[in-house]
Amino acid sequence: KNKKNIIDIGSGRGENTLFLAKKNPEALIIAIEIFLDGNINLCKQLSNLKLCNVKLFSSNVLKLIDYLNNDSYFNEIWILFPDPWPKKKHYKRRLINDNFLKKIYPYIKKNGKIFIATDSTSYLQSIMNSIYKTKYLFNWQNNKPQNWIYEMLDLPHTKFFKKAQNSYRSSFFIELIKI
Repeated sequence: KNKKNIIDIGSGRGENTLFLAKKNPEALIIAIEIFLDGNINLCKQLSNLKLCNVKLFSSNVLKLIDYLNNDSYFNEIWILFPDPWPKKKHYKRRLINDNFLKKIYPYIKKNGKIFIATDSTSYLQSIMNSIYKTKYLFNWQNNKPQNWIYEMLDLPHTKFFKKAQNSYRSSFFIELIKI
């Protein structure tokens, strides 16, 4: 409870989890990934680098949230390049929406942060709408477009960031702070 706790939702191959573990050696990093291959890759890298401040949760983040008490646990929540579900009929499957932001709010410590990255413009618009609808919960720290440029920030170059670059898509980065 007194430790800095960070969750990395959709950790994939673990590029961001490793970045966070190295940058925050005293913090507990919880990597959340439902796909076994990503977790196996991350475990190998953690072992090779001898990093001991990472725990894995191999299920859906909503199951973790449902398990916890309504208490402030997390200093930071990272969600880099979540599945954009690009077909309109699948938009309801997108993780980040106003209901999700309301649901995770009680689990974030005072002045805790949410970091989000996406290369999907339709998902970015949807995220921005959700931020607007929950503006009484979070302040948008980097709310000017020139501050959204993922490439300009000290952030890991994940598989999906590289994929976006190779397809000439811009990647956007959002930072929210709990009010």
